[in-house]
Amino acid sequence: MRISKVSFSKFYPTVFICLSLLVSCTKDAGNDSEQPIVPTDNAARLAAKNLYENLYIPSGSDGTETPWTGDEPNCTPGIVPQDIKDKIHMRLQYYRMAAGLNNTIEENDSKSDKAQQAALMMKANNELEHNPPDSWKCFSQDGKDGAGSSLLTMSKNAEAMDAYMRDQGANNGPVGHRRWLLWPRLQEIGIGNTNSSNAIWVLGNAGTAPSDAPEFIAWPPQGYVPDLMAFPRWSFSIKDADFSNTTVSMKNNNGSNIPVSLEALDNQFGDRTIVWVPEGISSNVSEDTIYTVTLEDIDVQGELKDYEYNVILFDPEN
Repeated sequence: MRISKVSFSKFYPTVFICLSLLVSCTKDAGNDSEQPIVPTDNAARLAAKNLYENLYIPSGSDGTETPWTGDEPNCTPGIVPQDIKDKIHMRLQYYRMAAGLNNTIEENDSKSDKAQQAALMMKANNELEHNPPDSWKCFSQDGKDGAGSSLLTMSKNAEAMDAYMRDQGANNGPVGHRRWLLWPRLQEIGIGNTNSSNAIWVLGNAGTAPSDAPEFIAWPPQGYVPDLMAFPRWSFSIKDADFSNTTVSMKNNNGSNIPVSLEALDNQFGDRTIVWVPEGISSNVSEDTIYTVTLEDIDVQGELKDYEYNVILFDPEN
């Protein structure tokens, strides 16, 4: 049974501010007589800008953070200072709220302890490994447990969340890090962080998706989003969906087709997801720029569905 196109082209605010996570195909470029109309919704643009200014900007490292208390030569893991934890939580909250997820993510202290051991091991060996051998410097079983259940990066502080969301590199085609951070069922995390590495425990204790979760999770999300958040890999997730026969197409402001390359499907991370790389998307726009995304033939529990939505990139400094 086919469900007709579900259109999200008419934009409405998807975030709420309280102010007081290789198959290729190429579409031929060309012009289309029907051009998308850039929606005018000052309230929605302002909401996206406020979210960025209230959560993303304040969570950035500015040199005043409490230093890591560990000691790598002596294999002392130290602790993650509370101000660092707060900023990591804040940046994670930014990304989740921008994607339409408003539930609070808690910290599990036991998971944080093991994630901290994992972060120490990554720093000591200058390598990322989810199954580290016992020959590694600063090896511990707790650290190994943490590494096996955590996102890992050689970045630190809240900026580690950017590295996970960007998911660059040849091995990250499925954007598994992004999918775990934006998983609607994510309830709690463990936080490990040194002065050059980070581990975020994401596995286990999955709950139910929040009642107000959107029908799909996309990044960049539908609606207004700061231009610097348009990472090279775009993604679209739906629980239990089958994207085996799905096609993805995009159009720019002028209605011209944008060539896209699909990444190989991989169902190991969070919800089912399709990932593609569009050509020529600027992460530095001088004016609000709309991209129309169309996905066709998504099998959702035996029903074929099509989706269309707009992503509107804007300069948050203006």
